[in-house]
Amino acid sequence: MAHDGEHHSALPYFLVWAALLILTVTTYVTGRMHLGTWALPLAMIIAVTKALLVILFFMHLWEQKGANRIVIATSFVFVALIISLTVADVATRFPLATPAGAPFGDDVPAQLEEPAPEYQPPAGKIGEPPRGVPEPK
Repeated sequence: MAHDGEHHSALPYFLVWAALLILTVTTYVTGRMHLGTWALPLAMIIAVTKALLVILFFMHLWEQKGANRIVIATSFVFVALIISLTVADVATRFPLATPAGAPFGDDVPAQLEEPAPEYQPPAGKIGEPPRGVPEPK
């Protein structure tokens, strides 16, 4: 029984696996660093790199030709388009509309100040004229 298939070495798979482990540890470490506005772009770069490694080596796209590469490239373009449009929408919102804890737009909404005394409703007991208002004659 002779096999006509190519024999693959395990070394590339081991190296890709090691790279995936390193990138996973990098994701964990950078996630605990609280990088502010850089957290989302860095996480996306690491995630896309890991996805490309899995697609190219474990799904054997590196060996494929033609249509398979076009399908994967087109899907990456559409995912990038959807993510970039979503991030652009949320990042350009009015600051008070951005949810607290969002990785961008770190503006903390201003605390509402107490209204000026002239705008406060007059205080007093029910049935009595408000303070500072003369009684009708």
